[in-house]
Amino acid sequence: MIGLAFPSPVSLAHLAERFGGVVDAGAESLLAARIVPVDAARACDDLAPLLARRYLKIARVSPAILLIDATLARLVPEGRRWIHPHAGFAFARLLAELAPPPPADERALARIAPGAEVHPSAVIGVGVVIRAGAIIDLDCRIEPNAVIYGGSRLGARVVVGAGAVIGRPGFGWTASPAGEIVRVPQLGGVVIEDDVEIGPLATIDAGTLRPTVIGRGAKLDAHVHVGHNGVIGAGAIIAAQCGFAGSVEIGAGSLIGGQAGIADHVRVGAGAKIAAKSGVIGDVEAGATVAGYPAVDRARWLRAMARALHER
Repeated sequence: MIGLAFPSPVSLAHLAERFGGVVDAGAESLLAARIVPVDAARACDDLAPLLARRYLKIARVSPAILLIDATLARLVPEGRRWIHPHAGFAFARLLAELAPPPPADERALARIAPGAEVHPSAVIGVGVVIRAGAIIDLDCRIEPNAVIYGGSRLGARVVVGAGAVIGRPGFGWTASPAGEIVRVPQLGGVVIEDDVEIGPLATIDAGTLRPTVIGRGAKLDAHVHVGHNGVIGAGAIIAAQCGFAGSVEIGAGSLIGGQAGIADHVRVGAGAKIAAKSGVIGDVEAGATVAGYPAVDRARWLRAMARALHER
């Protein structure tokens, strides 16, 4: 069945009292029995989040109670609305209360080398490998089969997804006098600051002489690769399958769309937005929004695409 049931029906007034927001006059006593996606809501006791304009047409005729973002409230008829200035956050808090308990620690089924420091409060999954010299701080969660190399330091409450690899030597090579390709040792390690989440199958390479750094609160989705010496700024959000070559710097609060690629030594300013599948080969100013390959101002790229389609 789609959706999640509350342990018992809960009134809209109670939800607003606990999580904030305002309820339509006369709707305070409406009871919500479960949370469902707005396009799957069928009953008057369904609670459905409306967080994006694309679902407005469905929401206007839905029988469900709507947890609606304040920016969209005027576009939906009154009577069954729970309006919230941060509806996405309220929705997240609701789901957190209905989520199953976190997994138990299974470090007895992991391989933790002598010389690794793992806080007793950390939760270590089956098949995890933590090598000597790694440091895992309090309340971290390392999911099954992840590998943490020596020289990696994980701050508090870091989550490392299943199968991720942290701190493997970076991709550094040089030519010998004879023309052979030889590895440049990567000895700088990795620093992952507090409250970071690394998605499953992501890879964070060790730096050469200084650590690769993932800043506090950054969120990296599955299959993201961060090359050696990279810096991902605090609070940055990186969607799946992005790749960052060596020595890339991503500013705090940046948003990077899925499958974007960033060339080596590029600097992306704080708060910048990079559209999905962009190829970034030059620096991006703070607060800019870019798209395309090579990535340029998004509005310019959209005009170019429209012109190209018109000329076909």
